[in-house]
Amino acid sequence: MLSNNLFKKKSVWIYCLLSVLCVLVIFSIVKVIIVGPNEFINECLELFGGDTKQNWVFLVAGSKGWDNYRHQADVSHAYQTLLNNGIPVDRIIVMMTDDVAFDPKNPYRGELFNHPNGSDVYQGVQVDYKGEEVRSEHFLNILNGNKAAMINLGSGRVIESKHRDNIFVYFVGHGTTGILAFPENYLYADELNNALQSMYSNRKFSSMLLYIDSCRAGSLFDGILSEYNSIFAVTAAGPRESSWSTYCNEGDGKPDVCLGDEFSCTWIEDQANLGKLYPLQVNELVEKRTVLNHFNYIRNTVKLSNVMPYGDFSIGQNKLSSYIGKSPEVFSKYSHYNNNALSFNTRNDTLKSSVKFSKNTYKPYQIKEQYNGKNNTMKQRTLYNSIMRKMMYKVFNTILQNVIKQLPGFVEHIDELKELPSNLPLNVFPCYRQTLDYITTNCFSLPKNIYSLNEVHVFFNLCTRVIDSKWKSEEFYVLFEQVVHNVCSKNSSTFSNSLKMINIY
Repeated sequence: MLSNNLFKKKSVWIYCLLSVLCVLVIFSIVKVIIVGPNEFINECLELFGGDTKQNWVFLVAGSKGWDNYRHQADVSHAYQTLLNNGIPVDRIIVMMTDDVAFDPKNPYRGELFNHPNGSDVYQGVQVDYKGEEVRSEHFLNILNGNKAAMINLGSGRVIESKHRDNIFVYFVGHGTTGILAFPENYLYADELNNALQSMYSNRKFSSMLLYIDSCRAGSLFDGILSEYNSIFAVTAAGPRESSWSTYCNEGDGKPDVCLGDEFSCTWIEDQANLGKLYPLQVNELVEKRTVLNHFNYIRNTVKLSNVMPYGDFSIGQNKLSSYIGKSPEVFSKYSHYNNNALSFNTRNDTLKSSVKFSKNTYKPYQIKEQYNGKNNTMKQRTLYNSIMRKMMYKVFNTILQNVIKQLPGFVEHIDELKELPSNLPLNVFPCYRQTLDYITTNCFSLPKNIYSLNEVHVFFNLCTRVIDSKWKSEEFYVLFEQVVHNVCSKNSSTFSNSLKMINIY
């Protein structure tokens, strides 16, 4: 009798224990569905005394010069947004040449605006790397946390993330097939992919979100970024299309700049719009909003290019706030709009005429006309730009023609070489990089001449065909270098007078 009672009591305890376990399992499943697997793991680790996770942010404007005003305005505005969203200042790293706010052409000296009716977004921005420090290799070292490589450069700060931390990277600038452009050099898709894979293998983050705003930005990730490495990338444009700037003035001989970029302004302004559209529910919306929710909003709002997603879609279920923070004020300190329309002229009214900016005026990155520093009129600028484009096209075409004449079976495919590639195999990038380096060394700096970004893909296509053919890469490199040297030496006087004399970036 006694043994039966003990057995019954033990059964009751087992039943209770199993019931509790079932409840915990059900609760865990529901919790994972609501917050996502990564967030659930983080909450469990914090509950049991694990390391506190941190957010790291890396903001980069990859261009320089007054004509690229919009890129530094975008980054400055993003900085203010994320700071107001609760991201600590010591977790935000900023890289931009920082030459626009105090440019002589700037009628609001020391200020930047990202919207025609906006507030100054430059005040208080702490720029870690500026001027000539804005280079692709520095970008990779900062991203990888290579502090030793950044000694005596800028602030020396790098992303010192641990395996439980989240990273948000935002780049805005120029780009083309498999390339993000920096003022002095290029960042290639294989270099970026290698850095991301290395960080993932070395457990330097829990998850990473990238927003890339440039022409053909999708080519950096399409068929390249792994679907299983906890990295999710959102690009302003697909692999074969332009992204667009916005809030541009109408011309009329005044400084011709755009205040922002359509993709960038969309995601940044969204932070302010939530509070304006849903003042009572904003905290609840911010709390529930996922990365994919934000992506869908951006994709539906941006009209002139196709916003694209790449990588690990499981990250899309994570809360957006786990990357860009959240604030109960929802961007109240640096409100993007005010009641007084901004006239883009000097503050003290010494210039009576205002340069107005239109919300509906858009210009693509790659056809944006540039100042050359010496020609002051619009007519001279237009003429100079036309000459530069024609000259660069002629040089590229001459190099291509002379190379394929010596490659059997290539002549009949020259038109195909000029089409944008449908995919970008990683094994082609070493050849792609070397061919462009030959041109930069022997002819003119490609990164300093953004007109080239529309044409360099022909050399990716050429390299792809060479690799697929029976040609040995060493033989091709010798041939290509000889052709480039011959073509450029014949035009050296023209280059020195027209290209190298003026930095037209």
